[in-house]
Amino acid sequence: MVSDSHEAPSAPSEPAPSAPLTNAETPVNVPGPIAIDNFSDDTNSEFDDDLSDLTSLSESVLEFEYENGRRYCSSRSRLQAEQTDQVRMPNDEEEQDRMDITHHMSVKQNISGGELYNAPISSSPQNILDLGTGTGIWALDIAEKFPSAHVIGNDISPIQPSWVAPNIEFIVEDFENEWQYNQNHFDFIHARCLAGCVADWPGFIGRIFDHVKPGGYFESHESAVWARSDDGSLKDDSAIMEWQQALNLAGIKIGRELNIYHKLKDWMIEAGFEDVKLSVYTLPFSPWPRDPYLKALGKYQAVQLQQAIDSYSLRLYTQVLGWSSDVAKIHNAVVKRELREKSLHAYVQTVAVHGRKPLHF
Repeated sequence: MVSDSHEAPSAPSEPAPSAPLTNAETPVNVPGPIAIDNFSDDTNSEFDDDLSDLTSLSESVLEFEYENGRRYCSSRSRLQAEQTDQVRMPNDEEEQDRMDITHHMSVKQNISGGELYNAPISSSPQNILDLGTGTGIWALDIAEKFPSAHVIGNDISPIQPSWVAPNIEFIVEDFENEWQYNQNHFDFIHARCLAGCVADWPGFIGRIFDHVKPGGYFESHESAVWARSDDGSLKDDSAIMEWQQALNLAGIKIGRELNIYHKLKDWMIEAGFEDVKLSVYTLPFSPWPRDPYLKALGKYQAVQLQQAIDSYSLRLYTQVLGWSSDVAKIHNAVVKRELREKSLHAYVQTVAVHGRKPLHF
């Protein structure tokens, strides 16, 4: 799609799941084939009005560095990973806006009717941990829902608000390092959108198991970084497919695979969790479905994707695959343009998995 000394590499196709998703064949939010809207009521403007990027400048430069026009954790920070590619996502305000949009979509599509979680947790949890809390929006919401609980949100980036309710605490730390929390302590541990941020998922989930109290729950929400279409509108030679293949290859090269959504249930069972429940959702890439619920999700996803293309790929393109910054940005511009095409009827699968620690531990 672009011409330069660094061409888009050929890469393996989507990795086949080691064990097929048990109930992925019928996503809980889609009863059958998705009907395509023909926009006969002249609603084409939805594609244009809702796709504007949400960008702004940050005034803080003390703990951050800039690369490819984006802001990342600074190498001056003691929390910066030894290898730059381990901190691959930006943390600027554009990325923070994207995180908050993702939060809204995740809550909107939950099978529990707009709740913050699916797990049948206690009605009065005392200790809750949000791993990789990002802007802290989920932690803030759960702290408001359970004012008697002590909520901790941790992240490697110090981008959370400083003025918070007395029952919430934000900690700047790398969750891949040794934890300082007591084992068998948390009633509920929550994680979302950590694909590509964890090197050893089985070990990571095993550590989570150790720190959930007996009878407590762990819940994880992840998305496939791999789109599909039922009508063939997503072409194999498209820039979108090149983007997916390049991300998949880069993630494998640095040992931080992105397409792990289909493995979460097995990893949780292997760690010792019981009553593990998997919910699968369909998330359209734009408001192309006729169904009003899916159309609303598609609107948010369309905006989120315009930001996610750069967030996920720029550092991987330039530092792992060796592309020049100009080639990376040009290629991503083509991907974003394809995503705005009304003839594209693409979607992605997302999953929510929760499990309970047995009482005898």
